[in-house]
Amino acid sequence: MNFNIQRTIFLLILFGGIITLQRTYDSYAPEASYDKRSMVSQDVIRSVDLGLHSAAASFLWIKDRGELPFLRNGYDYFKNTFDIITSLDSKLVTPYAYTVMVLPTTTYSDRFIETVKIGKEGTQNARPPDWRIPFYTAVTYHVYLKDTKQAVRYFDIAGHTKDVPEPVRRFALNYGIYPTEREKTMAIWKTIYESTDNQDMKNRAEKYIIHFTILDVLQKSVQQYRERFGSYPKRLTDLVTSHILFNVPKDPFGFTFKIYEEGIVGIGE
Repeated sequence: MNFNIQRTIFLLILFGGIITLQRTYDSYAPEASYDKRSMVSQDVIRSVDLGLHSAAASFLWIKDRGELPFLRNGYDYFKNTFDIITSLDSKLVTPYAYTVMVLPTTTYSDRFIETVKIGKEGTQNARPPDWRIPFYTAVTYHVYLKDTKQAVRYFDIAGHTKDVPEPVRRFALNYGIYPTEREKTMAIWKTIYESTDNQDMKNRAEKYIIHFTILDVLQKSVQQYRERFGSYPKRLTDLVTSHILFNVPKDPFGFTFKIYEEGIVGIGE
């Protein structure tokens, strides 16, 4: 059998599987309200998707995503659909990324807890890793759950994910920049450094400790400059020329530092 015939047969089988999956799903899909007993199960889908579980997961996600299923048919319908999709293909990125961005804006009572749960699963399972999953998980921890420790952890993961946009990377490393937050953030990284058995995480925590220590030194030096001269320095090099610092320390992440309004020291442009 030559290659063209084999390809034709495969495409016909694939097309037939898609049609079968569509009809199977539609026969179970809710009309006006959701009833968990009437929802198609992953076992039924697996029995008709010709072994193409990943393709079936993508198809189900594309089918429902455009209409915001958890708004259209309720949270239970969404969660059941989400669970089926991720059980068919736990590595599929889009369900995790979309959900952690959108779910916190809904009105469901457990939306924040469910968001970080899905964010954790997506951060661990999605392939290739996508910075949006840990980033928006961190946002939920920070904004809604007031959990700085977990926010630091997931911002860090986002900031070190391959192909993360530079503004996101910068924000992740700048998280906790203001003095009121800096001490807490430093304590978190010290705790991680002292408790983790993962050498990569320990090395990263050590860099963050150095990073925030430098920020503290620069911030105190800026305040010292103001006490001495009555105004904030315009540039960090002013701290050197005024003999408050011997030099401006180098950041372990390779960023430069800058003085912002009201003498706040942060990562430069």
